[in-house]
Amino acid sequence: MDKIYSRKKINLSKKSSMVLLILVTALFTVCYLIKTIEPTFNRLCLSEAKSTATQIVNETIDEIMDKYGYDDLITTIKDKDGNIVSMQANVATMNKIISEISLNIQQKINSKESRDISIRLGTFSGITLLSGRGPKVPIRISSVGNIDTELSSEFTSVGINQSIHRIYAVIHCNIDVLTPFNTISNQIDDKVMLAENLIIGNIPANYFDVGKLIGN
Repeated sequence: MDKIYSRKKINLSKKSSMVLLILVTALFTVCYLIKTIEPTFNRLCLSEAKSTATQIVNETIDEIMDKYGYDDLITTIKDKDGNIVSMQANVATMNKIISEISLNIQQKINSKESRDISIRLGTFSGITLLSGRGPKVPIRISSVGNIDTELSSEFTSVGINQSIHRIYAVIHCNIDVLTPFNTISNQIDDKVMLAENLIIGNIPANYFDVGKLIGN
């Protein structure tokens, strides 16, 4: 009986060692695969986050600027002959627009639900020939961001004594993409036109650049 008991004990020990070896091998395999696919995975997740952030920025500015026009941003003063002698930025209105843009974008990004993206299994291999092939692997990501907004403007000559004045919102959006493996941080910069106007005549000398006049 003692020999039979001893034989079983040895068999159990071998089975335990085999299970442990399989688990260790599986762990190292998973770690290797994650390390291999990480650059591709990070690039795809970041691309998705950038696309979402750009869409939110454009939608938000369209919504806000529905309430404003060029004349709300710039006051143009003319002399008795109709010549432009002064262009003044409406600081209060511009500050209000900047605040609305930043706040609304921030709220939309933070309230954006976690979403799934699908990456083809072959893409994980890193082999160009297999990229985009194979079954889809769903991966859930979520993103948060901090927003900085500033204004800039430019005059573009379009003819003799004719210029187009454009006012832009320059958005700096810091995005953190939270993935199952890590956190990817990146800054997304976007420049969106708020308003434009055709200026007939010379640009007045006492025009102040809104980009310098309005702070962040």
